[in-house]
Amino acid sequence: MMMNKTAFLLLTLIVLIGVQNAHAQKGKMTTTFKGELLNAQRDFFILKTQGRSDSVKFGKDGKFEVLIEQNSGNYFTIEHGRQALEIYLLPADVFTVTMNSTSLTDATNMTGASAPYCKYLIGKQKADKSDNFKLQPFRTGVLDANTFFAKRDSIRLAHQNDLDKAAAENKFIKAFTDLETKSFDYQMGLEILNYKNNAAKNGISSFPIQFAQYTSKLSLNEEDMAFNHYFRQFALNEISEGALQKYYAGTDKEVMRYFENFLDILCERIKSEKIKSILISDMMPQVAKDAGVADMRPFVAKLEKCSGDPKLIASVKKLADQNAAIYPGQPAPDAVFYDANGKFSRISDYKGKVLYIDTWATWCGPCKREIPHLKTLEEEYHGKNVTFISVSTDKDINAWKSFIAKEQMAGLQLHQSDKFEETISKLYLVNSIPRFIIIDKNGKIVQADGPRPSSGETVRNLLDQLLAE
Repeated sequence: MMMNKTAFLLLTLIVLIGVQNAHAQKGKMTTTFKGELLNAQRDFFILKTQGRSDSVKFGKDGKFEVLIEQNSGNYFTIEHGRQALEIYLLPADVFTVTMNSTSLTDATNMTGASAPYCKYLIGKQKADKSDNFKLQPFRTGVLDANTFFAKRDSIRLAHQNDLDKAAAENKFIKAFTDLETKSFDYQMGLEILNYKNNAAKNGISSFPIQFAQYTSKLSLNEEDMAFNHYFRQFALNEISEGALQKYYAGTDKEVMRYFENFLDILCERIKSEKIKSILISDMMPQVAKDAGVADMRPFVAKLEKCSGDPKLIASVKKLADQNAAIYPGQPAPDAVFYDANGKFSRISDYKGKVLYIDTWATWCGPCKREIPHLKTLEEEYHGKNVTFISVSTDKDINAWKSFIAKEQMAGLQLHQSDKFEETISKLYLVNSIPRFIIIDKNGKIVQADGPRPSSGETVRNLLDQLLAE
């Protein structure tokens, strides 16, 4: 709520999954966070904490005031443009600061009981960028594994020494020093995993015993670290490593098998419902990106057994439901097309034949690279009960007509309907091309994202199986 030049924002600190903060006590205390942001690029900054993100607006003078209800100290991240600053605010405190948008770590005029904590954190952020703390652990060959481990551990100890000194001088609360120490540990653990992953890409598979000894002592059930960046990334990487091993050992290479393996390992190793929900939420953007139109029902079933978070389960089900109409075995949505002469047809017109549908465009490089393979496939199945349909999504109709004439493309050359609601793009959730859709003789979906012509025996075996049914 804007009040003249000063913004007022009330934040209730709740975790992402709605679980009570473990340190919360009865009653609420209010922390006041105020100050000014010089040379602001826009009239707000983002304030993040415990999975929550809020916009804090301020006037032309850059001044702001935020009231935060919290019963314990909490970490906050301030983001403005490409700059970010981590701070720590105590309950029932009035903390003031002057920040400059060109470099948030050059903050000045800090007052309040939280000021020593924030000064320490700013010093740590600057130290991480200094030559003494710089390390390139991810470039295999820059450091051998033993040298990397020794140097990275020396950085961890240097951080710890700086913390111990600041804690003694400023009488930091134990909860803060404990969290900082754990953060150093998980940061090093994360960099060990990253070093191993990058080394593996270069054929290196043997590492010193210190690697396993160090990472094995890091628990994945530290609830007080649930929102710590290094903890979350370490946990995600640790679980992902096991999921990938299981995935590559199996024969089913559908991408959803990897995510199902991820859930299996996560639920086996993590007992905390709070941490489960946070990590699964962290993973879901990648699921949404990679799953495409895959059948997510097995994933949802595993999630329901693993998680006790109804909001998370509901959100994942909502994502899965977007694909429900084009799951294998579902009636094929009746998309509409027209040919170069303007004659209309729809998918149901071809019932009784196996359909192999190529969704493409003349401007799409990967689409055009599939054309020679598609022509070969069409020749091999000529005279069999398979109809090959190429559906253009081009906006330039003349470019499409010229291309199919020039390339002498075989099969049915069609363009999707101009009415979006009946296009193959809309009905089959085509958000990238080329996409190959396979429909059986009964008009049921076999795969909404099937193998490409260039897949060789994979696509041929599938077509042969459908013809034999």
